[in-house]
Amino acid sequence: MRKALISVMLSLAALILSSCWNRTELNELRITTATGVDYKDGKWLVTYQTIIPSSMASGTGGTSGGSSQPGIHVFSVRADTFNKARNLSNLETSRRLYVAHNKVVVIGKEAAEKGVRELIDLYLRSTEARENVYILVTDGQANELLKKMVPPEKLPGASYGEILDIETDLVSIFPKTTIYDFALHLYSDSKSIGIPVATLSGEETTQNIKDLESLDALKTTSPPLKITLSRLGIFQRDKLVGWLNQKESKGLSWLSDQIKGTEISFPCSEHEKKLNSITVTSSKTKLKPLKSDNHYTMLVKINVSGVLMESVCKEDLSKPEIISALQKIIEEQIEEDINVAWDALQRLGTDTPGFANIIHRKYPKDWKEINDDWETEFKKMELKIQIKVNIKRPGLIQKSVNAS
Repeated sequence: MRKALISVMLSLAALILSSCWNRTELNELRITTATGVDYKDGKWLVTYQTIIPSSMASGTGGTSGGSSQPGIHVFSVRADTFNKARNLSNLETSRRLYVAHNKVVVIGKEAAEKGVRELIDLYLRSTEARENVYILVTDGQANELLKKMVPPEKLPGASYGEILDIETDLVSIFPKTTIYDFALHLYSDSKSIGIPVATLSGEETTQNIKDLESLDALKTTSPPLKITLSRLGIFQRDKLVGWLNQKESKGLSWLSDQIKGTEISFPCSEHEKKLNSITVTSSKTKLKPLKSDNHYTMLVKINVSGVLMESVCKEDLSKPEIISALQKIIEEQIEEDINVAWDALQRLGTDTPGFANIIHRKYPKDWKEINDDWETEFKKMELKIQIKVNIKRPGLIQKSVNAS
């Protein structure tokens, strides 16, 4: 009798546990790959770039039912809050928005200048949204940028993430930033962070803009208009306060220990115009605050290793003194980039490298006195830069092929 009762209970449990009472079918979801945030007329304009499964499943990624269509659909919702915008999206779509696969959030200039604290709060509070989503800023409207294709890829949202990954690993001028990174800096002592800026480059005519919003962008070998990373947007707390160009942004990457791989062009000597090229294979930046009376100096120590990829020097690269001279020139080039970035940051009054966090840890008692007036103290700081460059390999040949 007992065995029969146990068997009946196990059978009932199996029936209950195997049911799918809370399932959500894939064909009931509208998967979001990118989100845009704009601020217009006192309200948020939230734009969603979503996947069209039937288009992606076709052989060409653009033909479905005999008609040509992109792999994405873009639409915008205006609301007082971000969550309300997502809720109101159900009024114009037959499928529920699913944002767990969102790759990037693009913030328009006006929204960035207003402040995006509410956006960060939403991503940290929501159970579906992920805090490792990348952030981009555009100097125009985010909803317009999300309509543009990124040849040769079919999903622009996914392409943004891949571009940021490659840029961080191989270029390191505009390192990628996530929602989580933004939140950490927002609540840190420095309260500043840099966000890569995506913009349109090329012939910005009405026809070219129209073509970039259709499959025509995928039918040409070289589109006259394209999306590119152009500069760095500097945020103080949650608001955009200024921009850094490529050289300034690269100097910030050196200061912030964000150089993973990059290229450095440099001459053979001070009077030489032709440039050589070295590919950085490893870089490490260490920051140490130095206090003298009530004045702070940041000691910046950078160790760089790289491989010589191009050379126009006539000197014999097998000689140690020649390599040492080239290393010295590279060190000066890196120091120049850092100084250019430092001047820009002090002009903006933004502690984007995070010096406040380091000083707080090193001198916790002193930090209580300077905390409220840190922006003024930051502008008084000086840098003491020590750079060591090591050219590991000069390549397979010791002299340039055009050397006489």
